[in-house]
Amino acid sequence: MPVRWGAFLLLASVVACTPAVPRGAGIAPAPRGTYAWAVEPGDIVRLKNWSAPEQSGDLTVNERGVVLVPTVGPLTVQGLASDSLERLIVRAFSGRIDASRVDVQLFRPITVAGGVKNPSVQLVDGSTSVLSLVAKAGGAIRVGGDSRVFIVRPSAPTREVSVADRVGDLGVRSSDQLYVQDPPFVVRNEMAIRSAYELVQFALGLLTIYYLIRHD
Repeated sequence: MPVRWGAFLLLASVVACTPAVPRGAGIAPAPRGTYAWAVEPGDIVRLKNWSAPEQSGDLTVNERGVVLVPTVGPLTVQGLASDSLERLIVRAFSGRIDASRVDVQLFRPITVAGGVKNPSVQLVDGSTSVLSLVAKAGGAIRVGGDSRVFIVRPSAPTREVSVADRVGDLGVRSSDQLYVQDPPFVVRNEMAIRSAYELVQFALGLLTIYYLIRHD
């Protein structure tokens, strides 16, 4: 009788724990074009002037939405899309240098923190995926399962996003933080839990056979 009750209780405890193995939340990616990828204060304008390399560099958009371009002066750029920004700067260089040798890119500094190996500020363009940002931060600290990713914004509700999302479709600002949450213990160790469960099932089978033989 003690063997039977011990086996029953052990089996009940394992079965009760098994369904609790959760999965990462299935968050659908945001539709493309949900937000416009446009210049905001804090953004970085990467200028490459192939005719005059000394005039190249990363230019910060100030709090008034203005960027100071070498040999050109201040330009109001807030709210401009990437292609409009490039046209404005290229046009401003007309008559000074060969405008066809000027390249312009728009980047936004995004803080990646939480359960990553190398929390850092990364410069990203609108096509960068959330998964790529996590990878550039060294990847998740704890492997196994699906990490959950949240956008943390001061004075705004925290919202979860998909790792398949593009940054440009999320309306992310330079003051936001991309926070990576570790997967729960049972998700990270699902294979070990399953192996232990199978081992317990095998042991219970042996106990059952032993009990039947003893009481035959």
